[in-house]
Amino acid sequence: MAIPGIAGLNPTLTMVKKSKKILLANKESIVCGWKLIKNASLKHKTKIIPLDSEHFSIFKLLENKNINEVEKIFLTASGGPFLNYKLHQLKKINPKNALKHPKWKMGKKITIDSSTLMNKVLEYIEAQKLFNLPKEKLEILIHPESLVHAIVRFKNGLIKFIYHDTSMIIPITNAIFEKNLDIDKFFQNKKEIKNLSFEKPKLNNFPILKILDRVNEFPSTSIIINASNEVLVDLFLRNKVPFLSIPNIIKEVLNDRNYKKYAIKAPKDLKQIKKIDSWAKTITLEKIRFKYE
Repeated sequence: MAIPGIAGLNPTLTMVKKSKKILLANKESIVCGWKLIKNASLKHKTKIIPLDSEHFSIFKLLENKNINEVEKIFLTASGGPFLNYKLHQLKKINPKNALKHPKWKMGKKITIDSSTLMNKVLEYIEAQKLFNLPKEKLEILIHPESLVHAIVRFKNGLIKFIYHDTSMIIPITNAIFEKNLDIDKFFQNKKEIKNLSFEKPKLNNFPILKILDRVNEFPSTSIIINASNEVLVDLFLRNKVPFLSIPNIIKEVLNDRNYKKYAIKAPKDLKQIKKIDSWAKTITLEKIRFKYE
């Protein structure tokens, strides 16, 4: 499944009921409806393999491992096109600039998410849900080369990581065939192994990362964050709001007087998820109208 946004949740649930193996690339469906997906997969005995390069790497690194053996998991981020931008430069960004990702060729929505680092916020939530990880075991690292996709530090002192070229052909073919795969039949553009660099992200460069402190605040906080972001990215792509409105408005939504009323509910079905999603999108639009119209 590779449908962007929460629109992928309903098709995912349908396919889980009809398939024995799902290759799932729609992070938003996991962020918003993992409990429904997990319960359906257990009921129908469907194997779910995450296809995001980071989560597929974690999936492979944790094979035959107990999560109690893990000290920390690092999600890597390229940093996108604005890695070394200052605040005054971020204020001038337009969609054309933001769609020029230095490493990956992706759809518009995920490319904007990569430029703000919202993709890492969603992937952080996704990793928590997929692998049942407490936030203390997760960290984001900037890795501009985009060749190491996840790193796992084990309690025994060993550190393991998965390195592969910036092509989704590699996780997709490995997920499909699982064993006895000769990647040369599908992918020949292999790069030389080179120097690798890692650093902690700077919050001034990526203010959206500040909301990581709140993603576990209530059961439906992640649904609200995702919904607000979807609205803001769409409007930014249409030149209706500035780039920095994305983190700023999401923060305002999380501070809205009605936020807790919706966030505190743990949705039991798709209808309840849609209700929370709808409120978040409506309040996001209201705050945009107040601020930018």
